[in-house]
Amino acid sequence: MKLLTLIAFCLCLAPTAQAQFYYPDSRNYGTPADYGLAFDDLSFESEDGTALHGWHIKTKSEHKIGTIIHFHGNAQNITSHFRAVAWLADHGYDLFLFDYRGFGKSAGKPEQAGVFKDCVAAANVAQQINADETTFILYGQSLGAANAIAVAGEIAIPNLKGVIAEASFYSYESIARDKVNGFLDLFVGIAISNKKSPHLVVANIAPVPLLLVHGNADHIVPFKHSKALYEKAQQPKSLWEVPGAQHLGIFTPAQPQNRARLLETLNRMIAYSENAAENIAGPN
Repeated sequence: MKLLTLIAFCLCLAPTAQAQFYYPDSRNYGTPADYGLAFDDLSFESEDGTALHGWHIKTKSEHKIGTIIHFHGNAQNITSHFRAVAWLADHGYDLFLFDYRGFGKSAGKPEQAGVFKDCVAAANVAQQINADETTFILYGQSLGAANAIAVAGEIAIPNLKGVIAEASFYSYESIARDKVNGFLDLFVGIAISNKKSPHLVVANIAPVPLLLVHGNADHIVPFKHSKALYEKAQQPKSLWEVPGAQHLGIFTPAQPQNRARLLETLNRMIAYSENAAENIAGPN
């Protein structure tokens, strides 16, 4: 009887435990126009009809390379997160950013299954508004990195040339265990669902190139998570361990060498995918 009561208690805790992954707000921290970027304000629906909000930021370059679909972290909303990737618009990339349900102007309340639906819907809309696009990159940060891996590993995305996962966690359960200790650790497996966790599908991303990038001084999501994902992933894959970098501190304006390295990697991802497609198709 005591065991049944304990299990019931843990099940009741599950929604509360899930909520600890999401810290949304609706505050306006700015817009791409503050950076001189042209953008379209977008409204679209998730797979279950939940109203979502996003932006399509246009590249400043005369030569457009492709579109980067950005999956942001677990707090605030796109009006704060777009700054992390706005610099890519100077280098030939359009940016498609969106808010998960409950974040910013998006309706609803965030939870794992619903957020995954939002991510799939965003990827689909990004392709629809760039119907002639031949290059798409998924780029996720922290929670968004886990989402990007989950989407790329489960959904076929036409013209996907690469996946960038910055500071991803291995699974929802593993990161939860990092945050608790002692008695509460016994209940993580019951209270936290691993559905849509990146470790379940990271091996499916191949043959699309995958880059896992992580600072080894990250105290929010320890580097061991990306290392474990790398071991589970299939080639082509890369792992950057960035010495001394903290959580999401790798591509700041103070780290121009890391930005340059990322741009070079994007070029290699695109070239690899194009060469692989030619090899599969064979000579004309």
